[in-house]
Amino acid sequence: MTRRLLAVLPLGCATLLLAAGGAPFYWPLGLAALALGSVIVPWRASLTTFGALLWMIAGAAVPVLWVRNTTTEPAPGLSSALFLSSIAAVRLFFERPLFGRSFDRALVLLACVAEGIGAPSAAYPYGALMLGASVLVDLGGGLDALRSWGRIPRTAAGVLALSVLLATCVSLSLPILDRATNRRFQALFAGRMARTSFTPHVRLDKSGFIRTSEDIVLRLHGAPADYLRGAVFDSFDGTYWATSTRRAPELPGPATSARTEVDSVDATHWLFAPRGSRIVSDTEWEADALGALHPVARGVKQWAFAPSTGEVDAPTEFDRTVPPSLAPKLKALALEWTAGAGDDRARVGALVRHLREDFTYTLDRPVMPRGQSALLDFLLVHREGHCEFFASAFVALARVLGIPARLVAGYRVVEHNGFGGYAVVRAKHAHTWGEGYLPVASDPTRSAFEVFDPTPAAPTLAESSDRTVSAFFDYAWTSVVAFYDTALATPERTIPVLGGAALVALVVRALRNRRRRGRQTEDDVDAPPDSFVQFEARLAQEGFVRDRAETLESLAVRLKVGGREPLSRALRRYARARYGVGEASERDLAQALEPGGD
Repeated sequence: MTRRLLAVLPLGCATLLLAAGGAPFYWPLGLAALALGSVIVPWRASLTTFGALLWMIAGAAVPVLWVRNTTTEPAPGLSSALFLSSIAAVRLFFERPLFGRSFDRALVLLACVAEGIGAPSAAYPYGALMLGASVLVDLGGGLDALRSWGRIPRTAAGVLALSVLLATCVSLSLPILDRATNRRFQALFAGRMARTSFTPHVRLDKSGFIRTSEDIVLRLHGAPADYLRGAVFDSFDGTYWATSTRRAPELPGPATSARTEVDSVDATHWLFAPRGSRIVSDTEWEADALGALHPVARGVKQWAFAPSTGEVDAPTEFDRTVPPSLAPKLKALALEWTAGAGDDRARVGALVRHLREDFTYTLDRPVMPRGQSALLDFLLVHREGHCEFFASAFVALARVLGIPARLVAGYRVVEHNGFGGYAVVRAKHAHTWGEGYLPVASDPTRSAFEVFDPTPAAPTLAESSDRTVSAFFDYAWTSVVAFYDTALATPERTIPVLGGAALVALVVRALRNRRRRGRQTEDDVDAPPDSFVQFEARLAQEGFVRDRAETLESLAVRLKVGGREPLSRALRRYARARYGVGEASERDLAQALEPGGD
């Protein structure tokens, strides 16, 4: 029973980490039930290789079904973590698991690191500490091995070092692995469900649920920014928004010194920036008819913007037009909402207030009856929808009141990395809002377009400044990439540093070897070689712990009775080589301990 408890302990810690990683409650409960069952059930299944594979496929099918049916996109790495945890849990019921117990430990470690990507809880580091302790006990051979206190510091240091190295490597590579595998995994099993993301096309006749996506699309360094414009629309036919064709506006005035650097994960054809900004980097750019910024090249991944000192952008007839079939009902509703408002700014404020207070935000829109206006259904019937409906309603209602208005699609900047001090924009931060043409508050003699956001507080746009595991991994990844790019850009500094580090490593190793040879005295002649110490540790992992008073012959007999004939023969060869006639080198003793050598 004790051995079973120790074997299941790492999976128990993984269950806690899964709960801290933001998985639904039934996932930790399911893994905990499997772990408990492997302890209570008195037998272990003795299956063929094919049967064991079928069982593992059955266990791995559970997360596939979950991803298929969930309405929320899993955090990066969570799908693979569930997949690996399921396989490790099922394998606890096998008498002789495929690939050995070490494979189980590797699965659990990889799953826990993957669960840490996107973990919103501060409890995750403590769960990781418990996992390290449980793996240490498991690797040490159980409670019997813990009684050998002399070897614990060395074992603990080795396990912790390997765990840190593994966690670092996996965490830094997970963003790449996630882009290469996890998103394809979700796309394959999650169907064609729409995902939150920026799109240069806005239409109101789409129904169904929109899955929120945690994918990072932009990182911003420097001066703060909020509403990042992408596509701007002024033409509306009741369902579709489009950009009219007209002459390009004059470019904004000179830029200020408040510079913001933008790094895009993927090459983009849109230079996301606040209204009235200029591109101040070396990126060649141009503005379309409504002031949206585009690169001249096919696609870019880096640019910088800064606010300008002024802009010239007058409204046209497109900014005042609404479909005639919708105008009567829209105007009646707009007059009702703005009754008592003294000027255009007060009317716009009344429209925004009604939309935010009297309507509900949702990503699940019902199917529209054929021939019925989706905008009127939103305003007069269901009164719930996502940002495209709120922004479209605001723009249309403002226009019927004679206030020029436009629709803008882009991103909100609401998340900041607590470690790196930079802003993070995810796909779920895609947003749509309106711009209204009003007299400037500081100078009523002139008018300009201003940002108005009528959408109620959306869960995907909640302000955050994270210092979570996910934020740390993202900061570590971006730091490594920046360091690598800097190293490539300055070889005159990189090469001497690498050469110096290699020289220091060689000197340290030479001094260490010299000190080790100096410590070997006559009293160390009877000390066992390192190869035998490693051999004993391997036996302890498999449950054969040697007592201090036990002879090698007795241990060899126990190995043979326990079904470990190759190990028993290797131990006998070692005893003959070490204590027989003549002298054997440490290399000869190491070869004698190889199970396959006869």
